[in-house]
Amino acid sequence: MDVREFSWVLFIPAMALWCAALFQPALKQPGTGTFHYSGLNCLLLGWLGLFGIPKYAAPWLANVLFWMSLASGLFRRHTGRQALVLSLVAIPLALVALAIRTIEVDEAGNRTAVVPGFGFYLWLASMLALAAAQVVRTETRL
Repeated sequence: MDVREFSWVLFIPAMALWCAALFQPALKQPGTGTFHYSGLNCLLLGWLGLFGIPKYAAPWLANVLFWMSLASGLFRRHTGRQALVLSLVAIPLALVALAIRTIEVDEAGNRTAVVPGFGFYLWLASMLALAAAQVVRTETRL
């Protein structure tokens, strides 16, 4: 068996972490607050940041780069360095989410303080896992 046939295995941890992050609290109230946004909420609403809130748009764009890099790694025979660069650029974009300190909780514009939750750290780990997989794949020329 050729190693090239098993290169897709490198990307399974990144995909699994990203999917697991969808169902965990990504942004939550500090302490024992009841409000939280799951990763899925953030994914579905983050694109609204493109209309004026860059702190929301940058992490959402990290998902776009993540999936572009992942697709390139999975479906291209020779990914080159483009997929690696996409995965590395996604990491600082994802870290912009740490700058989000308050978030809207309803249509009236009421805000609440938030901190990163477990889902955020799973999501960030998925970004790091993808970058590591791209490095391994690029260096070994699978």
